[in-house]
Amino acid sequence: MPQLFGWLTGCGAWTVSVFLVVSGFLTAQALDGKNIDFLLVRHALIRRYWRLAPVYAVGLSLSVAMAVFFHPWVSPDMLPQQIDASILLGNLFFLQDILGLEVLSAGLWYMAIDLQLFALFICLASLSHGACWNGLRVPKEAIWAVVGMLSLSYFNLRSEWNVWAIYFAGTYALGALAYSAGHLSKHRWVVGGLYLAGALLCAWFEPRPRLFVAMVTAVVLFGIQFISMDASFWTRLARKMGDSSYALFLSHFSILMLMSCIYSAAEAWDIPFVGWLWATFLACNAVGWLIWRYIDVPLQRHRQM
Repeated sequence: MPQLFGWLTGCGAWTVSVFLVVSGFLTAQALDGKNIDFLLVRHALIRRYWRLAPVYAVGLSLSVAMAVFFHPWVSPDMLPQQIDASILLGNLFFLQDILGLEVLSAGLWYMAIDLQLFALFICLASLSHGACWNGLRVPKEAIWAVVGMLSLSYFNLRSEWNVWAIYFAGTYALGALAYSAGHLSKHRWVVGGLYLAGALLCAWFEPRPRLFVAMVTAVVLFGIQFISMDASFWTRLARKMGDSSYALFLSHFSILMLMSCIYSAAEAWDIPFVGWLWATFLACNAVGWLIWRYIDVPLQRHRQM
């Protein structure tokens, strides 16, 4: 177990690159074929916030509640040093890292960056309607690629930028361009191929394992667009797990705090550690599913009415 958790501590964060590429892919999919003007940008940003905020608030509330009620039994490195109104509001509006406030739960920083990246890429897409070169409109994919290369070659190498979208824009662009290249348009193939070659050069001059993970993910996402999957028990199960994964991502830290308290109190029960890990895994997934089924789904239906 020490070796496994040591590896997860050092390399587990590489999965963030997978999240970023998938998110960029889905953003490009959502924007495909749309006339992106200022009005659409404004509405899309408002919808994006309200899509994220309710489940985000539930996850944040659970973490704060666990920290308050189980404070004497939770490991100190899992607890916030301070909780006040400014910290709560900063976390609720995705501003905690920008304002230098304490983060109240695991994963909140990623949601803040994801919202920034969505805003950045939809604004860049809106610029393509006014950007022309030799009388031709510059495609949004080209603008994404330029900003992505600036990120990979400069901003991503400077840790002081890691609270801003531009630090991660190069990885996000890999996903966006993987989706675009999957639609058989010549300029999209060219832009996507050139961008992947540029990313390889950036990884060659400044090796970054996360960038290699991101490139592999982008290639896989590009390829699966040409594969059809038959409905089966496993695809339905994967869809259900995918549906509840956002709620799981934001609620699991509070369940880890709770289970760590129970584990400390139940050491005398001689439960095998692997069994305890399985119980924690199932509890996290169960809570994530309940939040999705009884909070997220009803709110989504209400917004669509």
